[in-house]
Amino acid sequence: MNGLRLVFLLLLFANFCEAQEYKHQEKAIKYLKHHNYRKLHNQFDKNLKKSVSVHFLKTSWQGLEKEFGKYKSNDKTIIVKGKKTDQYITIVYFEKGSLKLTTSLSDKGEINRITLTPKVYTLPTFGNNLVYNKEDVVIISGKYNLPGEIVYPKDLSKKVPLVIFVHGSGANNRYEGIGPIKVFKDIYLGLLTKGISCMIYDKRTLVYKMEFDTMQFTLWDETVTDAVNAFKLAKTRPDVDTNQIYIIGHSLGGYALPLILKNCNGVKGGISLAGCSRPIDALIEYQYHYLTELDGKVSVPEKLFLKKEMKKVHFVRSDKLLTSKPKLKLLGYWPTAFWIDVKNYKPVEVLKTLDMPVLFLQGDRDYQVTNEDLKLWKTGYLEKKNWSFISYPKLNHLFIEGEGKPNPSEYFNGGNVPMYVIEDISGWVKGLE
Repeated sequence: MNGLRLVFLLLLFANFCEAQEYKHQEKAIKYLKHHNYRKLHNQFDKNLKKSVSVHFLKTSWQGLEKEFGKYKSNDKTIIVKGKKTDQYITIVYFEKGSLKLTTSLSDKGEINRITLTPKVYTLPTFGNNLVYNKEDVVIISGKYNLPGEIVYPKDLSKKVPLVIFVHGSGANNRYEGIGPIKVFKDIYLGLLTKGISCMIYDKRTLVYKMEFDTMQFTLWDETVTDAVNAFKLAKTRPDVDTNQIYIIGHSLGGYALPLILKNCNGVKGGISLAGCSRPIDALIEYQYHYLTELDGKVSVPEKLFLKKEMKKVHFVRSDKLLTSKPKLKLLGYWPTAFWIDVKNYKPVEVLKTLDMPVLFLQGDRDYQVTNEDLKLWKTGYLEKKNWSFISYPKLNHLFIEGEGKPNPSEYFNGGNVPMYVIEDISGWVKGLE
């Protein structure tokens, strides 16, 4: 991340006082948002002035604005009383996320330390002091080796059910970490408390990112094949009840779930977390319109962006896709081969051909994969009575609680998957034993 790279470990050993305003902190934010770098620099003590130049402040803030967008607002400041130095902490909100501004003062009241860092992941309460077993594994898919891990409950007096996690779109790590949120880690910690084992692994497009950025690949290459091979590995584990293996797919992983389940011989069932059921191009079209209209107006640059991207959307829907010269990033980050691969894929129809239980979970505040997708999954329910559906009024696409109109910036505010989601998953799994 580009930012104020005055990297220090923030040790919060003290108690918080009541949040309030502190002049030096308010000035620092004011000078940064108005690009008055020299005025901010004048607030530094002599040692900080020597180590941080005005030019460094400028380039660092410009890098932040490029990554997170323009400054929007900030919370009131809290003070952390330290043994030697007090620390002043303010959450600063940008168009695309939030950062934590931390400063401290010299005896003369001058700023002698300043950092801007993203919020960090914190364990959910149900993960604190949790004791469990963990074993490193490697998912082997041809020439690709994907590092991962299996986590087991501490009590292995009997074989346990196992859930395999399949990521959403993008170059995701095994925890599906997005900003200060780790969706898969929260869920697997919760499932461990319920006596359920879990397998997670780093996604192929992360481990081999440089290769995949320059090649044609399909949905099978990105998601399906590795999930199937993870299942084959799970079948060999001595502590796993191999009759109780489940696949849980989030977002793109939910979209691919029917293909994964179809190719996992002996899998017990599947769990869709905000799984997309519409064509991916339709989903992208919806998302682009939602985001450009989020603030109530569509600017000229946004109109130009939409016009350009809608041409791509219409192109992947046309027959020209099949005879065109392959492109690496035709629409989204996906190449021509991906779009050809999914052109006639209908997830609901594929899933209807399978005879196994499936649980669908959906957040009502999800603007990426919406209740329209859940409704489409439900069209297959009349023929498949062993499908179950649960929606959550407060949850967004990452299954984190929030309020108001959903937007991408809330992903950077942190939070954990609530225990009631884990209880719904574990209760469903336990009900099938």
